[in-house]
Amino acid sequence: MDATSPEYLLAIWNIFNIGRVGNAMVGIGSILAIWLALRVAVATRTSEETNLFAKIMSSAFGLIVVMGTWIQWSEAVAYYVNTAAAFVNAKAAGAEISPAAEGFIEYVGTTEVPGTPTPLGIAFLLVVLIMILGQIWYPKQK
Repeated sequence: MDATSPEYLLAIWNIFNIGRVGNAMVGIGSILAIWLALRVAVATRTSEETNLFAKIMSSAFGLIVVMGTWIQWSEAVAYYVNTAAAFVNAKAAGAEISPAAEGFIEYVGTTEVPGTPTPLGIAFLLVVLIMILGQIWYPKQK
């Protein structure tokens, strides 16, 4: 398939949208894992039998969930950037891309994968991490 053919450009859109289905599943899984990590943190805080080992294990679980989500959300950003790069490369090869593809390139704004989630995703994960660790380690009010 020639990089300038309409079929090639359609394949870029199709592959992007197939990847979005996977991203949606990862998003749902991430939210469920975050919810579970918050539940574990609250259970650790409220249990009368919590010891230092339980706090460390609960913290480790919360950190693993946040870091796993960070990785998955970073990969989700890469889908957008790689798709924009594919359109840029097709255009450089002489393909006439659609206004939608031009707008997509402009929306993404880069063809270099940053390796991190979006700034809003980063802020969300930092807040979640503070909530998890705060529930576990912040002293109880008397």
